[in-house]
Amino acid sequence: MIEKLFTLIWFMQRPSFWSHAFQLIKRKFLTDHDTPQLRVKAERWASKHVVSNEEALAKLGINGNMRNLSDSIINKGKELANKSAFKMGGPGNLNLLFNAVILTGAKCIVETGVAYGWSSLAILNAISINGKGRLYSVDMPYPKMGNEDFVGIVVPEILKSSWLLVREPDRCGLDKVINMTGGSIDLCHYDSDKSWWGRAYAFPILWKALKPGGLFISDDIQDNMFFAEFAESKSLPYAVTKSDGKFIGLIRKEK
Repeated sequence: MIEKLFTLIWFMQRPSFWSHAFQLIKRKFLTDHDTPQLRVKAERWASKHVVSNEEALAKLGINGNMRNLSDSIINKGKELANKSAFKMGGPGNLNLLFNAVILTGAKCIVETGVAYGWSSLAILNAISINGKGRLYSVDMPYPKMGNEDFVGIVVPEILKSSWLLVREPDRCGLDKVINMTGGSIDLCHYDSDKSWWGRAYAFPILWKALKPGGLFISDDIQDNMFFAEFAESKSLPYAVTKSDGKFIGLIRKEK
């Protein structure tokens, strides 16, 4: 009870987060789409479709020479992450994001969920290699943790000129960055609220802003059935790949 009270106070001190807090409370009274049974179903679905990074991109018509994010960049990122006072997750499938940006030539990119900034690092490094582009990121600080100073810690200063970080929840931060992009993006990477309800809110917004031919990527699609249902409802090619025991889903918007 005390922990819940502290969380409530944390949200009350941040008016721009109130709509997000209201949705979290509202979910307690809605049908649960995130049950263990549905998680098993989602994992089985993803497992049936999983392919390599290269095959996943090729399946969506994205071809070219695949490369890896350099070990020196990753090692430097790990050094910086080790300075954090908080544990905020591992790198994930960096090479998928790195190659997706390079091979598509994406110029306007939106991501949700930053934490240490591993995905941001991969995307920004690809932007640097392409010589053009900008990344808009949305990330809400962890309640009560005081982790604000460590969000994006692995991103070096030299890459930050192409990066805009909005430190708010998806429910208000997404609208802001979509407006900043003029409502038109080339690629999006979803890695924030993994619940069914979080995806139900954010996916349609991101999909609407995605240009024809644009690429939609979502992490941790094994958590519930939302990505599977969303992908199949579009009647478009989709692909699934896997990294560190977790599944990533990709869909390409029709040109």
